[in-house]
Amino acid sequence: MLLGIDIGGTHTDGVLLEGSKVVKKIKLPTDKNNLAKTILTSCRRLIADLDIEQVERVVLSTTLVTNLIIQEEFEEVGLVLLPGAGLNPAWYSYSPVTKIISGTVDHRGREVESIDQQELKEKVACLVAEGIDKLSICGKFSTRNPQQELKAKEIIEQEFPEVESMVLSHQVVGQLNYPRRIATTYLNSIVQGRYVNFIDAIKEGLEKLNLAVPLYILKADGGTMPLKDAYQLPIESINSGPAASIMGMLATVEFDGVTVGLDIGGTTTDISLFVDGEPLFEPAGMELGGYQTLVKGLYNQSLACGGDSLIKVEDGALKVGPERKGVAACYGGPGPTVTDALTILGLIEVGEQKKSKVALEPLANSLNLSINKLAKEVIQCYITKVKDKLKEILAELNNRSVYTINQLLTETEIKPQQLVGIGGPAQALTPKLAEALDLEFVMPKQAEVANAIGAGLAKVTKSCTLYADTEQGYYTISELGIKKQVGQSFNLKDAKREIKARLQEELTGQNPKIEITKAESFNLVRGFRTAGRIIEVTAQRKPGITKSNE
Repeated sequence: MLLGIDIGGTHTDGVLLEGSKVVKKIKLPTDKNNLAKTILTSCRRLIADLDIEQVERVVLSTTLVTNLIIQEEFEEVGLVLLPGAGLNPAWYSYSPVTKIISGTVDHRGREVESIDQQELKEKVACLVAEGIDKLSICGKFSTRNPQQELKAKEIIEQEFPEVESMVLSHQVVGQLNYPRRIATTYLNSIVQGRYVNFIDAIKEGLEKLNLAVPLYILKADGGTMPLKDAYQLPIESINSGPAASIMGMLATVEFDGVTVGLDIGGTTTDISLFVDGEPLFEPAGMELGGYQTLVKGLYNQSLACGGDSLIKVEDGALKVGPERKGVAACYGGPGPTVTDALTILGLIEVGEQKKSKVALEPLANSLNLSINKLAKEVIQCYITKVKDKLKEILAELNNRSVYTINQLLTETEIKPQQLVGIGGPAQALTPKLAEALDLEFVMPKQAEVANAIGAGLAKVTKSCTLYADTEQGYYTISELGIKKQVGQSFNLKDAKREIKARLQEELTGQNPKIEITKAESFNLVRGFRTAGRIIEVTAQRKPGITKSNE
């Protein structure tokens, strides 16, 4: 059996799964001040009266990393850059405490200029004097040759015991695009401390529950990662919540044509898109908080309006969201919400309807409307917001390259025919949204916990890139910390075989299907002869839903 737990901004959903069947489900308020407690309470309730030997694994999706970055709740991290020649480093000095160090590795991984060790020591000494004890080290071509990043780390470890942790960019992502790699490495560094504490608290709690099973974290690409990766790469879990909703839809719905997915939560409505059953994908990397990263992820856009969005009247006009003050008034919350409007209209039966009436009555009076009429206008306002956001999304997508997890869509116009709704208020709102958008709609049987189902059934994924230079006689897979000598005869076929084998080893016990997503090779010509080859191959296990026989 599997435990899938999705920690949302408002509620935490959990499911106990036997194969793809939901055996038990729960929904709890999320304690934002103690996420670990919320998760462990969910686990305790799900495994009550169960032989825990039957539980095989626990999978979590959490908004922790996203929230830390968006809300800027992180420790200061020093950024040590080895950019060599080229763009002005000031353009991508994301940290307010950035130091530029002399030293150059070229595009083929050859050291052109050694690190200026004295300069490094002096500048790191300045960072330490400012109280900085965490560093990110980023060399421009370190994915081709990590020598200078490793050397810088060695020197800092020897000279500055005050530095508690260092993150090296070639160990975070194996791709080029220096500005994005700096941003990704920096974000990874600033959240790592809080994230490790969070994971440690979960591990300790699971041990107290005698739940000695593997723990996995859902990533932005819809796959999961084991704890050893989660400790090192918390940045991979950005947009974990929206990824859970997308995987939940894949697990519970048969798709046809172009489909809009809506996850209607308490604080936001997350919008995703599918083409012929495949979710749209961001292969170049996702943007978060103004940072362009190299973290690949499932396409999603959030609308700051959901079931608990506050309703108010400003300057004589009705306003719905984006503010949220707490749960709906029908549950004893501090103000009227979209959920209260649904309660008044009899579209859902939750809480106490009389409390919704008391909360909405002053607004209705100020607009000279009946409470029923006001509730209808609230729902219409929400529908208009979703409709406008979807129109904006489609306009943007139809004017750029669009990818699914498997392919580039070259001639497909993104024109939806179907709507899928999940989340607490989805049962009430999806039919009305479908009518307004002129779409067919589908409601999964377990719509209210689809996110947790998606987390629980998501496969482990991993991606890495092999770069080979046969003239220099080596290949590297920086994400796996591998550098190996090769001969002149090493070719593209060898590279594909080698990276598949290495990734297979990394995912041992998963029985994964490894796919090549990029393969390039070109000859190096010196005079009139071929001196060697440059080969680059990317392999990955793609995201998907675990079947009952896997």
